[in-house]
Amino acid sequence: MRRMLALTAGLMLAPLPARADDYFITVFTAESVPFESKKTHTFAALQKVSDGAVTQHSISWLPESRKVRGLTLRPEAGANVSLDETFKLCRELGMRVSVWGPYRTKPELYDLLVCQKQKLESGTVRYKPTDSMYPSNVACNCYHALWQPVAPHRKYAGPFNCGDATGPVTVHLFSKWLIEPCHTQGGLLELSVPKGEPVTRRAFDDKPTRADAIRSARER
Repeated sequence: MRRMLALTAGLMLAPLPARADDYFITVFTAESVPFESKKTHTFAALQKVSDGAVTQHSISWLPESRKVRGLTLRPEAGANVSLDETFKLCRELGMRVSVWGPYRTKPELYDLLVCQKQKLESGTVRYKPTDSMYPSNVACNCYHALWQPVAPHRKYAGPFNCGDATGPVTVHLFSKWLIEPCHTQGGLLELSVPKGEPVTRRAFDDKPTRADAIRSARER
């Protein structure tokens, strides 16, 4: 009996395991309606939740001038723009913003993308909208800036391959790190979307394509 009590006391006094941090990713796309390739964007928010405290990072890769051109001869200086400024630019250009997530993710993806953010902000990578001839660690557009850590050789660019069409591709490339992707964490969305900014929620299997962009462009 004494031995059982001692064992029970030992279990009660043993420290509880620390709660693991939780990690989340939200993928955003934006495009004008009707579609115009120069008025498109792809960006993402990353969140780490630790004991109720949230650390947030984002990747929103744009030209330093903030003026996206369809074709450029050479790469130009780029800038990783804040979420507040990104949504403001989308609103000013009349772009509809779509969102996939927030999805709970394994920490490895969070770490890869935080490192990518630091690399972009170091000035070693330049911006180019049509970047097929350049390695993504030299010059890239907005969606290749997100893809480079997980698919450095996945390159395609074109007038109808941007905007919403990049959303499902980006989610697919991240999918092996996502945890229960059919369950999103809607409560975290308000931390990355400025108050009052409208967004269109997309399901995990919602797949806009370049054909949708072509049909929209014909409405102009």
